Parts: sequence; structure tokens; C-alpha cells
Amino acid sequence: MEKRTDYAAFSDAVKNAFGEGQDLIRMDFNVAGKSASVFFVDGVIDKELCELNIFSPLKALASLEYPYIDKINAVTRPTTAIKLKNSPEEAAQTVADGDIVVVIDGGEGAFVFSERKYQIRGIQEPPVSNVLRGPREGFIEDFKANCVMIRRRLRTPKLRFLNFKVGRLTNTVVSVAYLSNVADKRIVDEVCRKIKAIDIDGVVESSYVAAFLEESGQSLFDRIGTSEKPDIVCAKLLEGRVAVIVDGSPVVLTLPFILLEHLQASEDYYVKSLRATLIRTIRIAALFIAVLLPAAYVALQEFQYQMFPLKFLVTIMNSVYGIPLSPMFEMLLVLLIFEILSEASVRMPRYVGMALSIVGAIVLGETAVKAGLLSTPTILIISVSTIGLYCVPDEANTGSVLRLIFVAVAGVLGLLGIILGGMILTAYLVDLRSYGTSYLAPFAPALTGDWNDSLFKAGVDELYERPESIPNINKKRLKR
Repeated sequence: MEKRTDYAAFSDAVKNAFGEGQDLIRMDFNVAGKSASVFFVDGVIDKELCELNIFSPLKALASLEYPYIDKINAVTRPTTAIKLKNSPEEAAQTVADGDIVVVIDGGEGAFVFSERKYQIRGIQEPPVSNVLRGPREGFIEDFKANCVMIRRRLRTPKLRFLNFKVGRLTNTVVSVAYLSNVADKRIVDEVCRKIKAIDIDGVVESSYVAAFLEESGQSLFDRIGTSEKPDIVCAKLLEGRVAVIVDGSPVVLTLPFILLEHLQASEDYYVKSLRATLIRTIRIAALFIAVLLPAAYVALQEFQYQMFPLKFLVTIMNSVYGIPLSPMFEMLLVLLIFEILSEASVRMPRYVGMALSIVGAIVLGETAVKAGLLSTPTILIISVSTIGLYCVPDEANTGSVLRLIFVAVAGVLGLLGIILGGMILTAYLVDLRSYGTSYLAPFAPALTGDWNDSLFKAGVDELYERPESIPNINKKRLKR
């Protein structure tokens, strides 16, 4: 039995689904003497293509016999295949997604055309991933553009994109990307299972999805990798990782994730291996200095001052004479002031932020010292620590919290507190896992095969196998 659409009831139901919303456009016309309506959201379709490829051919039809879709396919020229929706609810959701719905009296359903034309940001270099050598394009907020940037680099049918709709109100497209001949299917299935299980009213950024993908609760350390550069994501896919792309976000998630990835940069693979090794060594040294230097200064000044060289000790004693605060509280105060200045400079307009930096430098560098509130060595220590912290920008948030903790511990227990804190932190990191991968791999456990791309960077022509740290089904990367 033929199932035909009740035009009036169907069209009114689609219109009523949007209520008083004024961005829904409904246009009524005739197709071969039959009443018809077209629905779309204003500003998200290419009106010229719609008129040329869809509306004009439909209006010019002299006759239309059931089933309509065969004739409509013959006369229209859509850039994507025509789909059918059988219920007004499905048709309304399709319109909200940015597609065009045409309802014709006596048809077999609502006909869906896709001629989207969003206003999107141009592709440019990400603000926090600048390179001197290597690709400079970064992801944008458009889902399809991000997928194309990955596909353009990985031109193989083995690259898979599994798409899901997440968010009861946003219906955000979330895609899981992986290489079927490299990635471990168990990890892909686990990621897909967790994404399907997300039941939230809206997803507006990839960090929403990351919160559901992390394992075993909250952690101070990131256990989901993030990147704004297609070349980095492609390199991780080639190692067996899985990428999660969220529509509306320029940040792509990658997993499994290990701590070592924060010490690596895409530019390491585009320069000589000796230079890359030197830079990685500097990064990890800067990170240790950023976290431990303020705490070590407080511990030595309060408890083990005899370990300072005599001349340096005299300089410190002259500088701290008359300071009303203890070394620990003085250091915590300066850290707090630096955090406030850093947050303000990020939130304020660019030119005002530059003026704020000058004012902050004058206040901290001259006024506070001359007023006897702060000592010069403390300001110098925090300045060096902050510079070191941003040598590894991905760990800046975690590092800023850790140095506060270590300063507090050092102020109470001295160097012994720093040692105990370091042992506890190491034990905690060893216990962390990311989808079956140890967070401190390849050092804990010791996977010697991965050491040629850890702190030491071997040449690309020497990386014969994929990392043992990351589960994958194809170990061979380079033929000897």
C-alpha cells in the first residue's frame, strides 16, 4: 500500500517544531500543480545553488508521478544525494542540522537536500603551536574541513572516520579517526563505546568529550592528548593512536596519551636529530627548574642555608633583611601575583595587556623591593621559574599547581619534603594509565625500543618500528 504524505499536517508539524523561532524560512510553491513547501535555516545554505539546482527544476516540472523521488532525482542537480525523512520530527531535526527539506503533497516523505554554506574561520597557524620549520596550517571550527586536512595527508582507504551525534540539544558531530591497519581495534571500540554512552544536553567543545573519555576519574595530569595541527595528529595516527574530532572545536583529541608527548614538538621531526635531542633535554630541564627551583630556594633559606655558597649567602641575607614575611609566604605571595598578572594579560585586550605587563614589571621589580615587601632573589627565582614553565606550554597549568604544592611542602619540611614529594609524585605517575598504556612509558616500564624517540631523538630513517608504548597491530614502519 502506498504511503503518502499529508502535506498540510506534515508542513505545519515541521513549522511548529521551531515554535516562535524566526530563523526558520518556509517558502510555499507548486510542483507540477501540487502544493509544496521548502524549509531551511536562514544563513546556513547556499541560496544561489539551491535556486539553480533544486527550486528552479522543481518549479519547471510539468508532471509528477508517484514515487516522486525518481523524478526529482532526474531533474534536480544536488551536490549530495537526496534522502527521505518519514516523520516531521526527523525532518525538523534535519533542518536544524543545516539541510533543506522539501515537502510535496502526496509524496512518500520529506525530501532532504544538502547545500550548506557556513561562515567559517580561515585556516591559519595555531597561536600556541608556532614553528620555524614545518607545516603551519591548523585546525578550525569546521568539522568537514578538519577531516579533509587529515585525509589530504593520509591518502589511504585504511583511514576510517566513524561519526556519532552527541548532545540532546546540540546534536554535535563527533568523529573517531584511525588507521584500520595500524590501530588496535580494542581501543577503537572502547572509545566508540564511551562516546555512545555520553548523555548530555550539549557539547560545544572537545574538552566536553575529553571529560568522558578519561579513565578512572579526575587527575592533575592530562591523560588525553590535544593538538591543533593536522601534521601532529597524522603522525600520531601513524603510530597507532586514535583521534577524536568534534564539530565546532579546533582542538583534536588523541589517545592513548603518555607524558613524553608534552616534551615533543612537531618541529623535532623536521630538524637534525642532534638539535632535536638538545632541545628536548632543555625542555625537560626547564620543566624541572620551573617546578622545583622555588621550592628548593625556600627549603635552603629556611632550613639548609649552610648549603649556600658564602658570598651568595651574604647577598641573600642583605636582600631579605627587613622583609616581614617568611620565605615560604613570600614565595607564595609572589607566585600568586604572577598568576594574577598572567591571567589578566590573557583576558585583557592585547594592547592593554602589554601595558599591564610593563606596570607589573615596575611594581614587582622596583616598588615592592624598595618598599621592603619582597626581596630581589625571590622575584628573580619566580621569573626564571615562569620562563621555564612556558618552555613546555602544554604542562604550564599542571606545572603551576605543582610548584605551589612543592613550595608549601618545602616551607614545612625543607629538602626532605621536596624529596618525599618527588617520590610520591613519581609513584603516582607510574600508576597512571591511558587506555592500557603506562603514563611514564617508555621509562616505566622500560621499553628500550622506544628510547630512540624519547629524550634522545633518532633520525626518521632510523625509526624502523612503531612505538611499543602504543598498542597497535602493525609494528613495522620502515623497511630496512
